[in-house]
Amino acid sequence: MYKKILIHILINGADQGSFLQVVMMKKLFQSTSLQVEISDIDLNPGPFCMSFNFDLDPLKASIERFGILNSPYLLSNSDGSFRVVAGYQRLLALRELSWSDTVCQILPYNFPPFEALLLNLHDNLVHRRLNSVEKGMVLHRLTCFLTKEEIVTNFLPILGIPSNRQMLEQFLCLEELEETIRISVAMERLSLRVAGLMSSLGRDERLRINDLFVSLRWSFNLQWQAFLWITEIAGREGRSVREVIDDKRIVAIKENGKMNSPQKVRAIVGQLRKWRFPIIVEYEGSFKKGVSDLSLPSRVRVIPPQFFEGLDYKLEIDFRDGKELREKVERLSHIDGLEEIADFWKVKHNG
Repeated sequence: MYKKILIHILINGADQGSFLQVVMMKKLFQSTSLQVEISDIDLNPGPFCMSFNFDLDPLKASIERFGILNSPYLLSNSDGSFRVVAGYQRLLALRELSWSDTVCQILPYNFPPFEALLLNLHDNLVHRRLNSVEKGMVLHRLTCFLTKEEIVTNFLPILGIPSNRQMLEQFLCLEELEETIRISVAMERLSLRVAGLMSSLGRDERLRINDLFVSLRWSFNLQWQAFLWITEIAGREGRSVREVIDDKRIVAIKENGKMNSPQKVRAIVGQLRKWRFPIIVEYEGSFKKGVSDLSLPSRVRVIPPQFFEGLDYKLEIDFRDGKELREKVERLSHIDGLEEIADFWKVKHNG
């Protein structure tokens, strides 16, 4: 049986979707059909496997109704057993369904490993969407055959990943992490960006950060910000990450039964920010109180320079018509103490 390996990528353009067909490898190869005992197949994740954190139930239901629509591809081992090239999940499903054997395609004994990896990549891409951990598995296996520059140029686009070295390194780091953390990434409950930095921490610290983020409903942006602040606080104060996360102020927020998950996240972020930038938070409090004492017109806001490090302040006024704007400007011009507004944040700090 002759096959041509083609990779089809669905690209969603800004205006309309279109199919782009990219020929990654156009090579004829021959395989032989053989009825193989499931017990003779090594079903441990092998060098071509790219499946992680998957649900076999839909596949089992399909097999029970329609059988195997696409035969698995195998390579023969010297001891008479077989290694899986493509069809790993199908074979696991068959084993759970208590099938004793199935028809497989046996590749030649000298079939190149790199081509076997590409065969399985093709088989997966045309049938399903890979999660982030599975993409990391693909990329890690490709490093056995290609330079990182070749992978960035030729394979990141196929996997829907921006073509830059930093993104490649983030995905490669996933292989080093604990299964619990990789499951969180695969389920999109932990930011890939955060996971990519976890390899610099110890095992216990990685797991504590993972527990914090998956126990509540964090956005990826807030996870990133909190991760930076936690590690910066730990470094500045000579504490462990675990000690920062287990601080009584953070624990009290997590255990507050009156708050829902989003409220707890906002409160933890606020507490971490206060801990990381105590002087700036103090300045903000003093400035906010000083502005509040001015009794500004409604929907008028004064915005200080970022971190109180610049000289320029901003005034924002919301209004519906020119008359309302004129009234607010006139009221502002008669407010006592407005000329000292740039000094409000200094009062408490210097006092």
